[in-house]
Amino acid sequence: MKKHFLKKALSVTLALTMAAGASCFLTMSAQAQEPGVSIAYAQKLSNKAVLSASTITKGESVTVRAAADGGSGAGYAYRIAYKKQSSSSWTTLQDYSTNATLTIKPASVADYEVMVRAKDSNGTVAVKKMVLHVLAPVKNTSSLSSTTIALGESSAVTAAASGGSGGFTYSVIYKKTTDSKWTTKQYYKTNTTVTLAPTEAADYSVCVKAKDSRGTMVKKTFTLHVVADQTAKEIQEVFRLTNEERKKEGKSALKQDPKLMQAAAKRAQEITEEFSHTRPDGTSCFTVLDEYSVSWWAAAENIAYGQSSAAAVMNSWMNSSGHKENILKANMTHIGIGLYIKNGRKYWVQLFAQE
Repeated sequence: MKKHFLKKALSVTLALTMAAGASCFLTMSAQAQEPGVSIAYAQKLSNKAVLSASTITKGESVTVRAAADGGSGAGYAYRIAYKKQSSSSWTTLQDYSTNATLTIKPASVADYEVMVRAKDSNGTVAVKKMVLHVLAPVKNTSSLSSTTIALGESSAVTAAASGGSGGFTYSVIYKKTTDSKWTTKQYYKTNTTVTLAPTEAADYSVCVKAKDSRGTMVKKTFTLHVVADQTAKEIQEVFRLTNEERKKEGKSALKQDPKLMQAAAKRAQEITEEFSHTRPDGTSCFTVLDEYSVSWWAAAENIAYGQSSAAAVMNSWMNSSGHKENILKANMTHIGIGLYIKNGRKYWVQLFAQE
């Protein structure tokens, strides 16, 4: 007798063959048994919210991008709130919603906390807090020691700035106002004092660029008048004589203001075109104060032409009741003086301001 075994899948068949030729088959089938197993898997709810920026300048906006992963899967909702770090009270910007993008524009310079709550379909909540720094805008407060100098003299640039992220560096460039090409005197250094001594009598544009550690840059531009030595002396003599007249009447001395000096120089050039308290563009003479960012509450202007010296023009003004009144106004605190020579004729300007 031969025994034949056939194994197939999970059953076993046994076949017996008789020698006499007759066959008898006994079939046995047994199902295989696997040990009992079960699988369980879960991923913790994770809050993936981010801010488009962690530092902004006041007036700028930041975007909250809410996102989540894990938990019960799809169907996340987000609640978004924020507050100043110094405050204990939160402002809710959005209650639970599927909206995942929200723009914030903080009103104050401060450090803020932004909180995003992500909730899955089972009600599980994951919280994420982020810090947002809101900086003051960068302000360029640079100045020139003098806006009118004699040829051979110098004017010092004092570079300064505030706001932003701090860590300022300064670049100083200048050119004749009639030129297109700038000369670099200093390229982004922490040094705050730069001396300019132009070699030609002309009007120059001086530009100071202040850049903070984030790369935010703000420019400030001045006009530097480099005049023949006698012209500068005459401007200073008008200044001296003006305060001398005020002293006689018991009035306080006026101070020279660099911005007013620039404005007066501009007006002295303008009155060569139109001798009037109306500017060539048709606006009042006092619009020049805003043009040069002069801070003022009250203002007055004296103009003259043809006088050959500081003494002569002061004599003309003091012998005119209206001009004399301007010179002696008790409320005035600052003065700008302009002198422009065209075709051999001198054009004079006094600009007074109460700052």
